[in-house]
Amino acid sequence: MMKRRRSNLVWFLSIAIVVAAGFGLWFWLSSNAIKNSEEFVAATVHFAFVCKDENFAYFIRVDTTKRMIYVLRFPQYSFNPLTNRSLDVKNPLEVFSFAESMIESSSNKRYYAVVNKDQISKFSKEVVGQEESNFENLLKKLANRNSKVLDHLFFKHWVSILKPETTFTPGSLAKLMYELQRNAVRYYYPEAITSRPLEIIVDGKTYQRVYLDTNSIKFIKDDIKK
Repeated sequence: MMKRRRSNLVWFLSIAIVVAAGFGLWFWLSSNAIKNSEEFVAATVHFAFVCKDENFAYFIRVDTTKRMIYVLRFPQYSFNPLTNRSLDVKNPLEVFSFAESMIESSSNKRYYAVVNKDQISKFSKEVVGQEESNFENLLKKLANRNSKVLDHLFFKHWVSILKPETTFTPGSLAKLMYELQRNAVRYYYPEAITSRPLEIIVDGKTYQRVYLDTNSIKFIKDDIKK
């Protein structure tokens, strides 16, 4: 009887060790899959967030070579007189081209999300534990958040909150959150010449433009290039 009990105990212990080892291996592999992804290891990554409720777009440049993160906020119909480029914030791809031409810097890693306040609040609640519908305040909370051991298990779910209008991946979201915690963050608000959009007629077509101040543009570009 004693031998049978010992045999059963050894059997259960062996199973427990195999299960624990398997879980440990899966946990390590899933964590490394994110940490070794192309977007996570990239030195420079660009992000764009379009806040549909406020008609604002945010362009974020993560530059690990300078240990800096640059955040630029653009209103709808922004127009850069230096490049003759206009911006429709409803198109996140335009946010990249508009901002990159302005600061004269690019990246081959770009990810965007078009979100409303409810999505921002839900994301904030699940990631930082507090509801926050203001995007800038959310960035600041993410910068002050400490990484957790199990974070990599939730990145896929957190990305799903940003859907359907997003190109974010678990690796790119992890990159943004990780770099916000370890780098300095600088915010820029390009000054506008007018408080409201001006209507411009070109070849019979009417356009709305918020002209950005050229001195403000030059200052931002030079400051980022330092």
